[in-house]
Amino acid sequence: MQRALEQSLLNETVTRNTMDENRMEDKTYVWTLDQLKDSVDGEFIGALNNETVAFSSVSTDSRSLLPGALYIAIQGERFDGHDFIAEAIRQGAVAVLLSKHVDTIVPAVLVEDTRLALGQFACWHRQQMPVKTVVGITGSNGKTTVKGLVAAMFSLVGPTLSTQGNFNNDFGVPRTLLELRPEHEFAVIEMGANHVGEIAYLTQLVEPDIALLNNASEAHIEGFGSLDGVIEGKGEIFLGLNRCHQGGVAIINADSRGFSVWQDRLKAMHLDKVVCFGQAETADIVLKNVVSNEESIVFELLVDGGFKAVTMPMLGKHNAMNAAACVAVGLSAGLTWQQIEPALNTFVGVAGRLQRHKIVNGWLIDDSYNANPGSVKAGIDALVALPGKVALCLGSMAELGNQSSFAHEEIAEYAKHAGISRLYVIGEATKTMPKMFGIGATWYKTHDDMVGDINQAIKQEWINHVLVKGSRSAKMETVVAGLLNESLN
Repeated sequence: MQRALEQSLLNETVTRNTMDENRMEDKTYVWTLDQLKDSVDGEFIGALNNETVAFSSVSTDSRSLLPGALYIAIQGERFDGHDFIAEAIRQGAVAVLLSKHVDTIVPAVLVEDTRLALGQFACWHRQQMPVKTVVGITGSNGKTTVKGLVAAMFSLVGPTLSTQGNFNNDFGVPRTLLELRPEHEFAVIEMGANHVGEIAYLTQLVEPDIALLNNASEAHIEGFGSLDGVIEGKGEIFLGLNRCHQGGVAIINADSRGFSVWQDRLKAMHLDKVVCFGQAETADIVLKNVVSNEESIVFELLVDGGFKAVTMPMLGKHNAMNAAACVAVGLSAGLTWQQIEPALNTFVGVAGRLQRHKIVNGWLIDDSYNANPGSVKAGIDALVALPGKVALCLGSMAELGNQSSFAHEEIAEYAKHAGISRLYVIGEATKTMPKMFGIGATWYKTHDDMVGDINQAIKQEWINHVLVKGSRSAKMETVVAGLLNESLN
């Protein structure tokens, strides 16, 4: 029985290899197992030691694997991908990357650590691609919005690859790099981190031509240990400059905490091409006269001695700063203002980040994707700029360590002083916020109870606009869905 199964799988593998050869003729991008082995310094094992086998995609999940893929067996704390090799082959894997001696009926490459090998292979692939400009982006706040705007800007000029979703860690970044194809002229890679050393690893895979550090604030304090740790960790992005090509450009926020630290680091690295953006008059790109309303943000940028007026269909003054960062990237990549301006005028943001939805007599603002103290304050500022009575609906902010209680209570005070009418909170970390806020604040045990009370407040016109925000673990998107569902009925 076992022999028959193996023969059946072997026949399927031979058929898939033939299909791979046909795909190569059809110009579908493929890699050979020989390229994989050499790039990761691996060793051939397996029942079919055939280095000419080609694969057309990479997967670490046997459930979503596509036929013709390389399956990478990752060993984690709660699972071991080696247990699913047979399933991956049944799903269509034509080769396997592994770190244990496992009998397979398809070719396999053995390495010490498959997680690191994934990064090595992605870095090797990035070096083979003729992409003109690779941009690396990090920061405590705004990096996904900036990534989206930079990608939109480049897409108007030429084929552009950018990070999708939350693929900004040591799994996601390599997977994104492996999507690079010869036709891509630009790549925009987002890099996230929750501890020192993570960006240092990612940036050396990406090898950016332009490295943007958007800002540093109290995010992921539990992992970084302190704001100084955040500043150090984010500054690691510059370590990847000039690794693939000379002439790399570092872009930093002149208004951010850590600015002087990053300047000193860049000087010590002898990086000459540094571009600063911000409201500081000494910046290379100066942001001025920012006005926010229900429909847009309006501001001016001082660029090369001349003022450029910009109107963007987004909420939040902080997004004007994000736009200044994007302009710095565009100009550093050789784009003209005429090429940059259309993206500024049309970009509406990304899902889950200050996205407006019409409700009875105002707006539901979905900023539910993530949260830290800096981004919550920016969201509050955008909310209170709207006319009418406003409410903040907040889920717990995660990864704040022993600063969690203080940070949540500070947000309650900030919201009260900013002019928030009502405060709705959920999660253990938010329990003391109502006491700090005073009348008009309520803590909830369930999302359903929270949604019910907010809907009642909206119907009674006690509030016009509500901002929904929280860390991923708070699942505040369920609140957004509940409120929108009610508004449609």
